[in-house]
Amino acid sequence: MPICKREGFDLNQKEGKNETFHDNDQVFCCYITKRIFRDYENYFRHVMVINSTVWQCEATGKENLTFEEAVKSERAARKKMEQFKQSLRAPVLLVVEHAHQSAVNTLNMIVAKFLRKRYFIGEEVSVQAKKNATYTVVGVKLDKNMPEPGNGIYEDTDNLLYRLRPNKGDPSAELELPFKQLRRSRLEFNLENLNMFIKSNVSRVDGLLRPKPEAYKQYVTDPGVSFSTIFIGKMPRYSPAKIKKPDAKDAKKQSTLNKYIVADEATAAKSKAKAKSDAKALAEEMERVKREKEAKLVELERQKAEKKAQLMERVENECNLLLLKTDDLERTDQKVLPRYKQIVTLLPEHLLGDAFMMREFMHTYTGLLSGIEVFRQNLSFYEMTRALTAREIAGPLSDILLVLLGTVFDLQKEEEEECAVTYLDRAAQTHEPFWSMAQAAKSHQYAKRHFSFKVNELPLDALTLSEVLRLHLLGSGAIVNEKAERWRVMYRNGYSSKEDPGLELRLQHSHILRILKKHSVYQLKFKDIMTLIRCLMSQILTYSGTINLIEERMEQTAKAKQDLRALVVGENKRLAAVEINRKKITHTHHLELNGVEPEKREALVEKLNKSIAELHAQSDQQHRKHELQMLKLHSQLFNFLVYLGMDRCYRKYYVLESMPGIFVEHSPDSLDTCLEQPPTNKSQMEIRQQAALPKNRKDLRVYLLKLYGEDDKKTKKKAKHSLENKENQEHRLNGSAEPMDVESDPPEAPTHFELLMCSGDKRTCIVHDSRNGQRQRWAYIYKPEEIDELIKTLNPNGLREFELLQELSVLRSLIEQHVKTCPVDLLSLENEAMRKKFIATMESETHRKYGEANFGLPNGTDLNEVMRLHLVDRIIQFENDIYTGDLGRLKVKDMEKWRNDLLGGNYEAQCKLQWGPGGKMEDETGSDNESHESHEDDDGALLGKYARKPYRDPELYLAAPADTESLPDSGDEEGQPTNAVSIPIAVHNMASALLQVEQAIGKRFLKEPYGMKKWDPKQEALKLACDSRLHQWEVSLMESTSFAQVFLHLNILHDCIQWRRSTNKSLCKVCRRGSDPEKMLLCDECNAGTHMFCLKPKLRSVPQGNWYCNDCVKSLGLNNGQNEKDKKQTAKKKRRFIVEEEEDNEATDEEEEENEDGDMTDEEQEQENDEDVEDDGSVASTPSSAKANGRTLRRSRTRPAGRRLTSKEIEEHVQEDDESGRISDDASLTADEDTVEDESDEEKVCQKCFYDGGEIKCVQCRLFFHLECVHLKRPPRTDYVCKTCKPMPQRPRRRHSNMNGDDDRDEEEPKAKRPRNSLRLSIDKSARASNGNNNNNNSSVNNNNHRRSGRRTNENLPLNSAALYDLLEQIMKHKAAWPFLRPVLTSEVPDYHQIIKTPMDLAKIKSKLNMGAYQLNEELLSDIQLVFRNCDLYNVEGNEIYDAGCQLERFVIDRCKNMQLPFRPSDMNGEVEAC
Repeated sequence: MPICKREGFDLNQKEGKNETFHDNDQVFCCYITKRIFRDYENYFRHVMVINSTVWQCEATGKENLTFEEAVKSERAARKKMEQFKQSLRAPVLLVVEHAHQSAVNTLNMIVAKFLRKRYFIGEEVSVQAKKNATYTVVGVKLDKNMPEPGNGIYEDTDNLLYRLRPNKGDPSAELELPFKQLRRSRLEFNLENLNMFIKSNVSRVDGLLRPKPEAYKQYVTDPGVSFSTIFIGKMPRYSPAKIKKPDAKDAKKQSTLNKYIVADEATAAKSKAKAKSDAKALAEEMERVKREKEAKLVELERQKAEKKAQLMERVENECNLLLLKTDDLERTDQKVLPRYKQIVTLLPEHLLGDAFMMREFMHTYTGLLSGIEVFRQNLSFYEMTRALTAREIAGPLSDILLVLLGTVFDLQKEEEEECAVTYLDRAAQTHEPFWSMAQAAKSHQYAKRHFSFKVNELPLDALTLSEVLRLHLLGSGAIVNEKAERWRVMYRNGYSSKEDPGLELRLQHSHILRILKKHSVYQLKFKDIMTLIRCLMSQILTYSGTINLIEERMEQTAKAKQDLRALVVGENKRLAAVEINRKKITHTHHLELNGVEPEKREALVEKLNKSIAELHAQSDQQHRKHELQMLKLHSQLFNFLVYLGMDRCYRKYYVLESMPGIFVEHSPDSLDTCLEQPPTNKSQMEIRQQAALPKNRKDLRVYLLKLYGEDDKKTKKKAKHSLENKENQEHRLNGSAEPMDVESDPPEAPTHFELLMCSGDKRTCIVHDSRNGQRQRWAYIYKPEEIDELIKTLNPNGLREFELLQELSVLRSLIEQHVKTCPVDLLSLENEAMRKKFIATMESETHRKYGEANFGLPNGTDLNEVMRLHLVDRIIQFENDIYTGDLGRLKVKDMEKWRNDLLGGNYEAQCKLQWGPGGKMEDETGSDNESHESHEDDDGALLGKYARKPYRDPELYLAAPADTESLPDSGDEEGQPTNAVSIPIAVHNMASALLQVEQAIGKRFLKEPYGMKKWDPKQEALKLACDSRLHQWEVSLMESTSFAQVFLHLNILHDCIQWRRSTNKSLCKVCRRGSDPEKMLLCDECNAGTHMFCLKPKLRSVPQGNWYCNDCVKSLGLNNGQNEKDKKQTAKKKRRFIVEEEEDNEATDEEEEENEDGDMTDEEQEQENDEDVEDDGSVASTPSSAKANGRTLRRSRTRPAGRRLTSKEIEEHVQEDDESGRISDDASLTADEDTVEDESDEEKVCQKCFYDGGEIKCVQCRLFFHLECVHLKRPPRTDYVCKTCKPMPQRPRRRHSNMNGDDDRDEEEPKAKRPRNSLRLSIDKSARASNGNNNNNNSSVNNNNHRRSGRRTNENLPLNSAALYDLLEQIMKHKAAWPFLRPVLTSEVPDYHQIIKTPMDLAKIKSKLNMGAYQLNEELLSDIQLVFRNCDLYNVEGNEIYDAGCQLERFVIDRCKNMQLPFRPSDMNGEVEAC
């Protein structure tokens, strides 16, 4: 403001600089200039001069300003000049010194171009890829590939490399980056603050612009800066400007203002009088001027407001145009998307999506699926590929279907437990889907009628799967009762029967159900198989358990998102608090520096740096914790299938948890049609310019406001552009200017095909033409650079690509971490060598589990033939188990021929077959509505209603077939060839053979529903009801049309046989053991076994005549008579069997009940025994029975174990027995034994238990012993020496032998090989066994591998072992028994054995009971009392173990009262009376 420096303005002559004022002085203050006056006239003149003078800004040169505006302009200019970067001030002054220019604008342009192309040593810059980090330039060098300039001046600075040092972190971690990757802050360097700095620090000397000496000294001389110290090479040369000196005549001395504002005493009076006369006029004039000025201001404001409104409207329209999201195919600013790697596997492309979804489904819902353990918690890629490429019966495909169908059945059972479900076969409406819903109930009624089980209770394995699945699908969507319908609406999210996926399959894919009636599911097209799998998965998703799981995961996801937002907000607040603390510390430091000696300043600065470093260290530590929490929350959000979104051409992007990688699916299903007028894409230059614009509306609005500024700014900008062009030309002539980089568009714009955009022509459109050969059905990406490229090319303004971009940006770090392990070798089988390698690896990985998937037959064998051969083996084995177990005999003339014919495929019944009600099938037909009427609980109705009704398969109620339906061997997929003539005949033959076996079984050996719970011939009505159910089973068996149906009938019949009554599975009813078979008597009525030494009184020899157990004597009124008539009848019924030795059988919970004390009825005991035998899956055929003195007697074989007599040998023995009319006293000897036992039982008395039947003999003392008495599992291979004869006895080794040899393989066996415990299904354990193997001893042998056997040694045994076993098991299973199950260890309780001298625990009591250590009931109860006395002695009242012991003892007292056993409680329950 130069006018303020004129003489006489700053200070009046009469006022001194040091004049003081008092508090009570009256003064006049000018707030504009902050001046105080005593005299009003001086004050008035001062104000008048300020208001009437036109001012100019000294810094910017702006004119026509008021005083306030000039002061404000100077202050703003000074602030901008202070923002100019410190490290650039020295280079600016050096350029000004060397440029020798006279024009200010030219100098500004030269300096600006010089600074734009260079970064200087010591300057702080940022890197383009790392926006939050700052670096300091520590060196500049030339690129190795570029030659050095000859004159030493580096004009082409783009090829220079800058060495950078990070301001934070490790100082030694330096970088070398090119010029293009470095950036300066716009606030620190722009044309405006550069011009301010030059104007303030440059003066004109002899017509040239030179740096001011004080500025040059401050920024260049004192720091010792030269061009070589801040940059490489020499200073560029500039053409000097012509010097124009001002004329002397033009120089005028600046006038003074004294005449206007300074007055002496002579003129003071005149001035005062004149001032008073002019005051009024001046006031009026000022008022007028003021009004005019206000009017102008109002008009100016109005115009400015209008202009601003127009500008804002234009800016908003432009923002909407740039930021509005529209459909991707209608955009004109698309970039070229990258091409992905195509997935090439053994699976066809149309199955890949369903296969991946199936694997992801099984991986996601592992905890919900039943039997998923067969896949070790996850289905591998090799197993998935084999399932959908190989034709196998018991392969991975069967396991997948078993898991899914079993899960559906389990969920159905859970629903039935919550609400009773009844299926109705009548609908209010007759059109679809209601007609099919009504007919679906026929399938449930069919299963109840012919099998007497519900569909979800049928035995399920790889062989019965096809039929059970068919019945399930036929029954899906059936109408249920009103109560069940309301329950489903409430707990299954409004689900109703018409929404059942199985009903949809019945209506749209009925051909699959028709094929399943005659073929197995493994013979379907893989496309149809995937349809079935999708249906089962969809059904699982409709149940309440699955819905609850999904809702729980959604709640967890919502909570994780909420926690994530809260964590981000908290981190931002923490960073703001850290910044505030840093400013406080810095402010405190500056206050402390005031008035401090220079020597102490360094200490204060060091203290400040240390405080800031500690603050940053704490902040970094908390930030690392924040990042860990963020990663944890992101992981919670990313723990299952993630659908990322779609791009412009409707390609879907997935991230699968079971398969690392980003998978891209280009589905053939078009979501819309081709556009009539496809948009033309912009040039790539325009797209790049648009991409450089701010992405958020606020920043974009600011940018556009600057761009669309006022007209005068545009004019100035054009002038600057023209001046810049002129300077560029001048510099180019001088050889020192740098050429401008002009980007040009590519010669050819990308086509619609390359952009993956709609071309408008259906025939060539890659978006809407599903048959286009360039489409990739499935592709994948996994590299970080591929993900970067995808993110860069996605359009943020497209509706679909914006969502995809958002998901990729949010989950990018987790996705990159997840896809690192993408199995590229499994997804890219591009040549034959890779395919062969994959097949070999797949075979090796799955061979152990699925090596016998077709039961030993070679690959490629017809699946019907595989099932037929295995069914033959199963039927023959089934018949053999029944015959050798004394459960029945075939009514044929030649059993051996019958078997050989069945094996050879030339089946001959050897008799006339009769089945069904009345012994044959009637030709009567009935209406559809009458054939499957529901009478589930009324046996009388069952007899009367079903006896003469015709058989109707539920498949008959399907809708009419479509013309396009195909057989399993048609179409473009390979199928299993079938023989339409031979298969029905083979199925009928197998059904006939199974019918013969069923009719050979004694009715008293069948259990519910085909037999009585307890056999009683007097109950005629119950017997007729059971026979009627069995007749319906026979009817459906003989109507079977596939091998799967025959397998289903076989398994149902197998499960309904009382295998515990088989002589191969006889256990002692007293001790529950199967040892000592030669000492076991078999009941002639129920085949139940009892040791002779377990009877009261015990028997020394086998009794004469028929012998019946106590249960049969009591319930049936039989007598153990010794008359001649009984002997003759016994002689006619006598049968001889060869038996094997078996290990002791450990009794389970159900088998440990005994009937002596009335604790359990006979029916309950038999039922529990049946369940125990059923869990074994088949009958153990190792033990059998023989005859001694006319009595059935169990004894050991003399031939090698594991050998089974042929049918011919057995028939010979039976014929010999029938011909013999004499009952020998020594009937225990069999007819086909090679040698006769020379030594009598009395001579082989065991020296341990003193019972006869010693098995091994000491070579020294010649005494006999039982194997179990000397703790041996089997006879020794060498000579045996007893303990007495050995000088140093050795402890016998305990070996857990695997007698079956299949335990190691069971864990790897597929679902068809072992039972599904979660479903309680009867799974065929022999599905993988080779022909001829005995499948009935697996469970019995395996259960006995890990137990100790022993025998009670007392002569008189008043020990109720069954009741005590039951009591002990109940005690050990009690929830409070956990402290007393095992001995107390000294390591856990060091002083326990110092206080308790006689420790006791429940495991020891059970061991003593198993070893026969107890002779009386009181002995066992005394040990139980000892457990509680020890607990009371060691523990104090209120202790957790004390309370558990008190609770458990009360339970024991109650049980002993009910069982009438004596028990004396301890002091813990002293108030309770003793039993």
